[in-house]
Amino acid sequence: MKQLIVLLLVITTLLSCNNNENTCGQAFIGGEIINPNNDFVTLLRDASPIDTLYLDKNNRFSYQIETLDPGLHSFYHGGEYQIVIIEPNDSIMIRLNTLDFDESLVFSGQGSKKNNYLINMFLKLDKEEHFVYQSSKLNPEIFLTKLDSIKEEKYLALNAFKEKYQPTDYFINVAQTGIDYSYYRDKEIYPYRYFGTNKPLPLDSLPDGYFNFRNDIDYNQEELKEFFPYFNFLFPHFNNLAMEKYFKDNNEEKLVRTNIKYHLNKLELIDDMVESEVMKNILLKFPTRNFLNYSKSFEDSEAMYNSFLKKNTSGQNEVYITNLYKTLNRLRPGNKLPEVEVLNFKNEATTLNSITKRPTVLYFWSSINKYHFENSHAKVKELKKLYPNIDFISININSNNESNWKRLLKQNNINITNEYRFRNPEIAKKLLAIQYINKVIVVDRKDNVITSNANLFKSDFKDLLDEIK
Repeated sequence: MKQLIVLLLVITTLLSCNNNENTCGQAFIGGEIINPNNDFVTLLRDASPIDTLYLDKNNRFSYQIETLDPGLHSFYHGGEYQIVIIEPNDSIMIRLNTLDFDESLVFSGQGSKKNNYLINMFLKLDKEEHFVYQSSKLNPEIFLTKLDSIKEEKYLALNAFKEKYQPTDYFINVAQTGIDYSYYRDKEIYPYRYFGTNKPLPLDSLPDGYFNFRNDIDYNQEELKEFFPYFNFLFPHFNNLAMEKYFKDNNEEKLVRTNIKYHLNKLELIDDMVESEVMKNILLKFPTRNFLNYSKSFEDSEAMYNSFLKKNTSGQNEVYITNLYKTLNRLRPGNKLPEVEVLNFKNEATTLNSITKRPTVLYFWSSINKYHFENSHAKVKELKKLYPNIDFISININSNNESNWKRLLKQNNINITNEYRFRNPEIAKKLLAIQYINKVIVVDRKDNVITSNANLFKSDFKDLLDEIK
């Protein structure tokens, strides 16, 4: 989950329909943002913006929805987002602080109880992840006992909530999906952690019926396509199914994760098993994107791209993946680094090409992920001592707010000599195909790309630097 926070102070205003029935389709959402990263909040439904809500001089916003079907919405500010259930007659106020997004998020007003329940569920999932990971060292019977106990506690809490607040059927379905699919995800991942991530599972070592939960999976819940526990299960689930198919079809004892057959299996299984076009297109897009980003083989990338095109029916996703595919091809070793504008600490504009005079490592960070910001700068500080003939250039990918960017650098005592931010983050991220924050681009003294998908923290990164120093 996300690292930063947006919290606010609020006053609640209740809206009501003329007939007091929960069918008028009206609702209200508002709040106040402390330490805002920009001057607006975006409200979305189904990943599509409903409206842009501008902050007033007190950093407050408000919005009345005249026609509303109950469902999951999301709000977005400064690179952070979170979901919110909005149903007719709700009057929801959000309290946020950008310095600590999820942990500080509090709802008040009519409709707040269900949303506070959900945000608490997300925070518990974050804490559970470490516990479940540690428990994955235990044998299957003990692990399953602990996991079943966690699920039972959640259902007891949900039943108590239902008895006290009488929530709608829609909310109950969302909450139950959150409990069930986080449980399914842990069951899906555990055997591969315990027995090995690249080998066939010894199924006779698992309790009888261990994978029976797979019979209960609904792949077609379009209304929950952005609900974290739901989609966070589906991706490892299809990864595992693809691996099982790989071992079934190939007489091998180990899987190399870059194997193109394994990745093509994912797309084939998604195409075969998911009926909803909306869900199918989402599930096809992300594994294709991830593979293209990390692939070092032009032939494999082409095979993955063509398989995606045959199965996808979303024009928007086709444009997205096609642009990514073409961009990554332009970033292949030996090609010139694209002209991308950046701003230095004095707010002076320049281009990446004009500041790369020696072999150079370009690494990126976002104010949303403070953990990565601190770790990447600490890692580079160590690498600079080992490789004095290589330049290391740090680029913030999300900050249109100059004062916030400068404040973060000063607070962490960062040397500003090679600190930059994109002049236009959205254009720059497309030109450099920045899909994930750990991405590192390495160029030679002539601005030729050596690699566009390195990682500071991988064990082979020093080997790469040894070759070019």
